[in-house]
Amino acid sequence: MNGRAGSGAGWTAVVRPAPAGRPRRVAGRPRTVRARFVLREAPGVTVGPAGRDADARDPVADAARLAAQRALAEAGRSYLGGLLELRAPGRARAAADRRAVRRAAGRAAALAVAATLRGDDTGVGVRVTRR
Repeated sequence: MNGRAGSGAGWTAVVRPAPAGRPRRVAGRPRTVRARFVLREAPGVTVGPAGRDADARDPVADAARLAAQRALAEAGRSYLGGLLELRAPGRARAAADRRAVRRAAGRAAALAVAATLRGDDTGVGVRVTRR
């Protein structure tokens, strides 16, 4: 016979462990933090869509705001500000997952600011991964 023997045996799935150098994905469905930055002349960075309660404390929004301010300062544009529209996944159960979401929000905010200053498309998405 040509090819495999006619025993009717199909292909078997091979289970391989994840490479050691890759970060693990947060448990559950794949999650992404999306950020978009609009540059304004007034100093200061505001986070969130219009109509959101500005007085509410949100650690993810705080991390994104600090990252955006840091990115503006590193680019020599700390006299500018803007609006950072941030979409992050819902509440995470484990503390490591919450930290991963905050880190991803900070990375997304910094990338969105850099893209805006370059004149590129400002919509940025960063996957949430644990270290």
